[in-house]
Amino acid sequence: MAGLRFVLAAGLLLVSLLTAAVFVLAAGPMASDLAARVDQQLVDAGQSWASVAVDGQTAILSGTAPTLEAQRLAIAAASGVWGIRRVVDASAILPLQASYVFTLARSADGLTLTGYLPSGDVRLALKTDMATRLSGVPVTDNTTLARGQPVDFIGLAQFAVARVAELSEGTATLAGPSLSIDGTAKDEASFASAADALTHGLPPSIELRTVRILPPRAATFTWRVNYDGHTAVITGFVPSELARGAIRSALAAAGPGITIDDQTRLASGAPEGFGSAAAFAATQLPHLSEGFALIEGAVLTLSGKAKSVDDHQAMLADLGARRDKTEEGVTIGSVDVEPPFVDPYVWRATREADRVILSGYVPTEGAEKQIAAEATRQFPSLRIEDRLAIAAGDPKMDWIGALRFSLGQLALLGQGAVSLTGRNYGIEGEAASVADFKTLTEQLKRTLPASMTLGRNAVAPAAVSPFVFGILRTDRGLTLSGYVPTDEMTAAILAAAKPLFPDGEIELGLDRASGAPDGLQEGVLAALQAVSRLAAGHAVLTDRQLDLSGAAVSDGARQAIEADLTAALPEGYVLSSAIIVAVGGDPLSAPECQQALDVELSRQQIVFDEDDASIQPQSFGLVDRLAAIVQRCPAARVEISGHTDSAGSARRNKALSADEAENVLERLVADGVRRERLTAVGYGESKPVASNATADGRDRNNRIVFTVESR
Repeated sequence: MAGLRFVLAAGLLLVSLLTAAVFVLAAGPMASDLAARVDQQLVDAGQSWASVAVDGQTAILSGTAPTLEAQRLAIAAASGVWGIRRVVDASAILPLQASYVFTLARSADGLTLTGYLPSGDVRLALKTDMATRLSGVPVTDNTTLARGQPVDFIGLAQFAVARVAELSEGTATLAGPSLSIDGTAKDEASFASAADALTHGLPPSIELRTVRILPPRAATFTWRVNYDGHTAVITGFVPSELARGAIRSALAAAGPGITIDDQTRLASGAPEGFGSAAAFAATQLPHLSEGFALIEGAVLTLSGKAKSVDDHQAMLADLGARRDKTEEGVTIGSVDVEPPFVDPYVWRATREADRVILSGYVPTEGAEKQIAAEATRQFPSLRIEDRLAIAAGDPKMDWIGALRFSLGQLALLGQGAVSLTGRNYGIEGEAASVADFKTLTEQLKRTLPASMTLGRNAVAPAAVSPFVFGILRTDRGLTLSGYVPTDEMTAAILAAAKPLFPDGEIELGLDRASGAPDGLQEGVLAALQAVSRLAAGHAVLTDRQLDLSGAAVSDGARQAIEADLTAALPEGYVLSSAIIVAVGGDPLSAPECQQALDVELSRQQIVFDEDDASIQPQSFGLVDRLAAIVQRCPAARVEISGHTDSAGSARRNKALSADEAENVLERLVADGVRRERLTAVGYGESKPVASNATADGRDRNNRIVFTVESR
């Protein structure tokens, strides 16, 4: 029995030793298997941050937990593995960040990550997402692990990654759950995708703070609209949908019937003030029959053909107003808008009391400025009202030279207008002074400059007051001075004066002027008749006042002159006479008397009325001078003989000549010659001095002859 117990004891010892050996030999693989199962359990529980070491049935956790909850979940996961009786927590926990910021910054060099991430798993997940969305883009990771992240951080961060992938440059920043984005889209599709995501695809937990995503940057930002009179085709770039819509609205408002074909693309890089400049350009297109507007860089170019003069003027006004603005941004560069063709091509300048109005057409803006400057120079005290329009169709001439000449003539008018219709020049109004009227008259007599032709001249002379007309008889002839309103009146006065003063010069010192009293011509003609009967006769008409002086051959002649003049003057005219009676010269012998009478009658023959043989008034002065000569021959008798041509019967001619001689005798008696010294006789056609076969001969035969007979 004792031996049996010994054997049994020895067997038991051997079995125990063998079992211990088995356990010792199996402990290593069992621990590894257990650790592997714990690691897998941690991964399955979402706690891959934790690692484990197994000592027997004890699991020792290590690693850095992103949160306390993650730490608890890791312990629970490890404890739930079969074979683990105890879990020792040797893990740490990430530091807590009160301000949890995560930033993605994209540039030409790549993508840089800064800020905080909650775990390595999140880091790995984000980098995997970046590799997909930003293939080939280098990533620099400067993030630090920390806790304090917002709910659904991975979803928020992946949304930010997706937005950065749509940028060519820019940043996306998560500050807690708040997202800020600032950058430039890499292309228009990305711009649209970002806009859609930010409008309709936001994660529930995200909060948008500031978002500024610019359209893709254009290497050269250009915008152009071509217009054919019906359709506007817009190409190039616009900085935003808002700008695109504003341009379309401006064009539609300015030209309601225009078809708009908008082919623009979104892009950044627009110059400052692009929207305003593009909208302005769009509003100008309806003024064109065809053309284009271009914004390139920061310069606006306009080109085309204006539809009408009004459209061209409206464009020039709008362009001038925009140039005058001091705002920065797009500037106006080349403007090549062809003005419309007009026919007739007209221009007019009108002078009023306080202004000069310029209207009509000039070919260029430069020409307009020249003419406006010339008007300012010619009329420094007047306001220049510029209504000139730019138009094509100016005649083949020196148009600007013609306008300068016209303005020079307008400066000589007190009021009035000058105009050009093609080459045809017109001037009307009232001269500024008598001298200016003379200057105008002389200029218009000459060939006009710049191929102009004179079509209308309706310039009235300047008004003067008092209106004076003078008549002076001298030994040499007659001097007329003062003012006349028309050249026709001058001609009428000359026509009346020549037969009254046939043997002397008529010197004209007359100027054209307005302001003549009514009846002036009748008054002057009456005064001429009176002066023709006076030695050293002088008449001055001052408005309606006539002052007359001179020497009459007798008191009867004086009275007759004054009576006839008073009767001939127009109504309202007043005569002031200072006529004296005087017969000048020494007494004459009979031969001297005859010679003096012959000389006087050789200069002028007495003119009779054909019906009654009465002496015409134009010969009154001649008869007065004959009477003065006869009075200087007191010792002589004088025969007054009448003679005719052969026209008509001899009896009639003899009677007619006798009547004419008798009428001369009566006029001499009225002039103070004693009747008994005079004899009147009619010889008819019996004593011709020339052939009656010619008109000149007949005129010479119709005559009065004075024959002196000494006592």
